Amino acid sequence: MNYGKRGVCGLVSGVLLLLFTSLAVWAAAAEFQQMEPAELKKLIESKKTDFIVLDAQPKGAYDAGHVKGAINLPWAPELKSPKNLPKNKTLIIYCDCAHEEDATDTATQLAEKWGYTNIRLLAGGWSKWQELGYPVDKK
Repeated sequence: MNYGKRGVCGLVSGVLLLLFTSLAVWAAAAEFQQMEPAELKKLIESKKTDFIVLDAQPKGAYDAGHVKGAINLPWAPELKSPKNLPKNKTLIIYCDCAHEEDATDTATQLAEKWGYTNIRLLAGGWSKWQELGYPVDKK
């Protein structure tokens, strides 16, 4: 096939953009510590108040079931507001994505745009939480 010089340049640019975007998501995920579901379950059972669980799933998925006590902060390409989340608490974020993309993106936005510094991602997300049979709420 003959793509011509412009076609090849466009193809190469597209591949590079995809590569850099993937690396950026991977790097962002690496900067947030993961929390195992068992650790979160213990925190919830301890009745401590120094953390908040955030569900980054769409409202319909949240209403169908979520980690007990979680607040819904659905993923968006650009979060408009962190809904008055206190900055002195640990934010534990999860979604139901294959590689926690929505949770990582939400965490990145909260850190970069809104200045949150104590953020963790729930390892395995909602799927793992359910698989382990841990407590859930439904609206």
